[in-house]
Amino acid sequence: MSRRTTSQVLVSVMFLALAMSGIDCAAQVSGPGVPVQHPYGGQNRAAIERSPACQRIVRECERLGFIQGQWKKDNGLWKDCFDPVVRGGTPTREGSAIQVPVSPNDVQACRAARAHQR
Repeated sequence: MSRRTTSQVLVSVMFLALAMSGIDCAAQVSGPGVPVQHPYGGQNRAAIERSPACQRIVRECERLGFIQGQWKKDNGLWKDCFDPVVRGGTPTREGSAIQVPVSPNDVQACRAARAHQR
């Protein structure tokens, strides 16, 4: 085998091993001017953006310091705050439960808006 063929095989085998292990091989880039894909599909995101109740929940999460994209640091806006509030779980930060001051009426209205869009 030539040196070039060996390198191609090695890269292919590494990619295949990563793909089989379940690791996402696609890079996610974010920053100024680069849109970050929302964890929800277009329909649910539209429901969140149109619903004043959902917007209030997102604002409270942001006010408490939760940041979009920081779910690996247990500080993610969606995974660690918004989702638990709307789905009835407990928001966490650094493994500890945290209270998000939102109205139960807002939670119900947001759930209804998301369910209506599905």
